[in-house]
Amino acid sequence: MSDIGVMKKIILPSIIIAVIFFMWQFISWAAGNFHGQAQKYTPHQDTIQTLLNGLELENGRYLIPSATPELPLEEQNAQWESFMGKPWMFVTYYGPHEMSMAVNMLRGFFSDWLFALFFAYLLFKLGPISLKESIGICIGIGMIGFLAISYTNHIWYPTFDLIPTMLDSIVPFTLVGLLNALRWNRLKN
Repeated sequence: MSDIGVMKKIILPSIIIAVIFFMWQFISWAAGNFHGQAQKYTPHQDTIQTLLNGLELENGRYLIPSATPELPLEEQNAQWESFMGKPWMFVTYYGPHEMSMAVNMLRGFFSDWLFALFFAYLLFKLGPISLKESIGICIGIGMIGFLAISYTNHIWYPTFDLIPTMLDSIVPFTLVGLLNALRWNRLKN
């Protein structure tokens, strides 16, 4: 394939795919706030933050309650048994809040584009396919990621935004499937 062919069949579609995913992520997380249940507000936040800051925790995610790792296995198992039926939580702790919106957006777009390069290459290798097949394959790819990672994690550690996460695995993939069948890999009639 010529350089122009690579550009037309892989590079340009990958940029469009990256824009679709980047815009969907903005809609899903910011404009639509579909994931709001996973990042709720509590009026007790100042009290909780003061308490956690006073503990001088290292950055990390803490499962509470959790068995003491230094104990023998039998005692750890007894601790786990004592936790059953009681409330539990994850605490994700970060040090000072420092964030660069521009850098994070660039990193997000670059990661979308890297993913999109693989996706565009796969679609190119599939060749011309029907609209139904294209949408089915693209949604299938999204659902593979959702089921293998997000849903499997949800089984063990329930999340509060499972449905929005599933939509994140369907909506942009459907749009890519439409574009693929109607523009990039049309069946010749």
